Amino acid sequence: MRSLDLLKFENENGIIGRKADNKRKIIRHLCRYKKSLTIPEISTLIDLSIPICTALIRNLVKDDYLIKQAKNTSENGRRPFAYSFNKNGFYVVGVEILSKFIQLSVFNIGLDNIHTSIDRSFTLSNDKECLSYITSFIENSLIDSNINKKDIIGIGVGMQEVIKDSNGELSYFFPDEAISLKTHLESKLNLTIIIDNDTRTIGVAEQALGIAKGVDNSLVVKVSRTLGLSIIADRHIIKGSYGVAGNFSHTQFEKGNRLCECGKIGCLGTEIGGNALLDDLKFALEDGKDSIYFNKKNISNYKYHDILEAVLKGDELSLKLIHDQGYKLGKALGNVINLIDPELVLIGGEYGMVKDYFIDAVKSGIKITGLINTVKHCEVKASVLGRYLGAKSGACMLLKACDMIDF
Repeated sequence: MRSLDLLKFENENGIIGRKADNKRKIIRHLCRYKKSLTIPEISTLIDLSIPICTALIRNLVKDDYLIKQAKNTSENGRRPFAYSFNKNGFYVVGVEILSKFIQLSVFNIGLDNIHTSIDRSFTLSNDKECLSYITSFIENSLIDSNINKKDIIGIGVGMQEVIKDSNGELSYFFPDEAISLKTHLESKLNLTIIIDNDTRTIGVAEQALGIAKGVDNSLVVKVSRTLGLSIIADRHIIKGSYGVAGNFSHTQFEKGNRLCECGKIGCLGTEIGGNALLDDLKFALEDGKDSIYFNKKNISNYKYHDILEAVLKGDELSLKLIHDQGYKLGKALGNVINLIDPELVLIGGEYGMVKDYFIDAVKSGIKITGLINTVKHCEVKASVLGRYLGAKSGACMLLKACDMIDF
């Protein structure tokens, strides 16, 4: 599989190079078309003569990348052969690395899940031990999947704190080793690695599989333990000069009093998200607020998911905390909507658990700060792709880089 190198787009010289280029074109077109095509149809799409196209397709069928089948009908009564992409011809890997979670999933090109490995006890740090663990986790997960490495196109990784390296490529850095995660993994795994911010990878998945498909301008907001934003303008994910565009959690729209990990006071991420929700609960209990699910004595034992679950059980305090966060988020988004003028705002992440309560509050907040004419044509919706999207998002990012998925 690596001989085809589906991430390569530069034209190669020589007969062998041109053959590889044209094979990649055939694969990309059939992958995106999602239906079988005849040789004349394929030759027209990629601007090749029928004899050359026929020879290339025979090779691809022999290598199990394409499936040959008879069409049901034709104009002259003869049933011509058509060719479709073999979605199990090769595979893509998606990895999600969060502060307290790591997950790897292997998918075929149809994005059917073949294998998943998860470690919920993982803690992200920037030391040598963490780098070694991430590497061994990926290596062992690939072994457990029973997929031949030569059939893997590459690995897409979504994680936090991603910036551009000296080569202009996005990665996560381990200062103790003076190396980027991308460089280290590629040297150890001998596979192509693409790394981006976890919320931006989710933005790609929403473009490819979700409500944002076919939408020119949209905002994808991830609300989980932390807050993230993916900005899609003219169907392009905005990354910025150094890869930190969409750093929504460090914007300031109202004067808060909580110290952020960045050293500033009042960042939006200290007011919205799971970590902030636990702070909200602690403050409310210390202020004498009542709840049948929570008490001040056990505050250190609670997780933010406990509050989300209490919302679904009708706990009044939890409902108020979620509503307040949604309203604050909406007011902040109203300002961004005025600036970007999107057609769609999508809310995803773990807060999808309580979307029926959270989204209404977000909409109310947007109306306070958003311009009437701008807000009027901007829809606010909950993601339909579910909460556990991270690994699949990495796979979507890789397929998009290969030009093998529509968005």
